Formats: sequence, C-alpha cells, structure tokens
Amino acid sequence: MAIDEHWLNEAVRAHRVHPVRFAGHTFLLDGRGVLYCPVRDALVVSDLHLEKGSFLGQFANPIPQFDSLSTLRRLNTILDDYSPRTVVCLGDSFHDKGAFERLGTQERQLLQTLIGQCEQWYWILGNHDPEIPRAFGGVGVESVRWQGVVFRHEPERDPTLSQIVGHYHPKCRAVIARRRYSGRCFVRNDRLMIMPAFGQYTGGLDINHEALLSWLAPREREVFLTFDKKVYAVSRASV
Repeated sequence: MAIDEHWLNEAVRAHRVHPVRFAGHTFLLDGRGVLYCPVRDALVVSDLHLEKGSFLGQFANPIPQFDSLSTLRRLNTILDDYSPRTVVCLGDSFHDKGAFERLGTQERQLLQTLIGQCEQWYWILGNHDPEIPRAFGGVGVESVRWQGVVFRHEPERDPTLSQIVGHYHPKCRAVIARRRYSGRCFVRNDRLMIMPAFGQYTGGLDINHEALLSWLAPREREVFLTFDKKVYAVSRASV
C-alpha cells in the first residue's frame, strides 16, 4: 500500500477518487476506472480486452493495434500509485482465445513485470477468456470471495450476495455544474456494483439500456461518472 491519509484527502478534493461504502467495507472509486480496497490492499480492474486491436485487424479493420500497450501502461501507472499487494482482474482481460499468442514482446514483458510486482494476481475468467495460460503467472479463478463480497465477471441472481462485477462496460451522460459530460462509469446499488471497462478499445453500454436496468433500477442505483481521470457522483435526476 502506497497511499496515506494526506494522499487520500488531496485525491478526494481533486475528484481523483471517491470513497464509497459497499457491503460494510470502504472502497475507493478511482477516476481512471479502477477500484481500490484498502482493507485488502487490493486493486480491482475490469475488462482489459487485451489484443482487441489485433483481433479486429484480422478482419481488415484499419484500427491501430497499440491498444494492449496503452492499456498496460495506464495500468502500470496506477499500480505505481497504489503498490497493492493484490490485483483482481474481473474477466475479459484478453479479447479472445488467440490474444495470448498475438501479444508482442514489449506487451508480454510489461504484463509479466506487473504480475511479478504483486503478491497475488487473480485472473477472474470471463466470457471472452474462459482460460488463462499458466505461463503468464497469476491464478485463473471463477470468482474471489472476501469478507462477504464476491468478485466475478458476470453477476448472479442471488439477493443474498454482495457482488462486484464487470462485463457490461457501463457508461452514461450527465449534467455536472451545468456542463454535459459523457463517459464510462461505476454504477451500484446496495448489493451490486458494476465497474467500467478499462481497455483502450472497449465500448460501453448506456446505464439506461434494458440489460443494465434489469439489474439496477434507476430509483435505487448510484452512478459515478469517470471523465479526464476524475470521478463524480451523479444525481439520479441528471442521467
């Protein structure tokens, strides 16, 4: 853990992080789209979708194929800030089954360096990456359970569970201080928190899409918009 009270107070004032209580624990929502759990000294990141650019390139899509390096460099900066003991990747870390082989030497070395910096690295399995090669390091698991909170890729319909998940890539539009913003977001209620996607080329699903409304009704949800490395609590009336 690299953060202290002074760092936290400054970060909150600058809207770089927003503390929330969930399932009896305090979590920090970071404006760069990650979640930090102080009691576990753990950083949680979702939907990296590494090598999505090279996947699309196989179908003659001209999109630049530097997304994996950009995604990993951003993650590296965040890990330098927090120095967490544990990292949890909430699934769809790799865009497809062949992504492992398509990673370039620079991306592969950086990823292995990041994993080696942590005591524990969990790859939660997603629908895009149901298997993780052991050569990368870390542990592939269906879910992680800590003190009453379940971390997994997709939520389960079990009202007794407190879950932190990814998969949906939530985004929203909101009015903040009379200005309109659009971006990725965290969205939650008392039992479910859905994280934004972290990957460079990951799109998003509007929080008012029926797929998200089936999990989080507007009257009970809280939304936290990320924009320009900052995070803002959004009123229900503005989204």
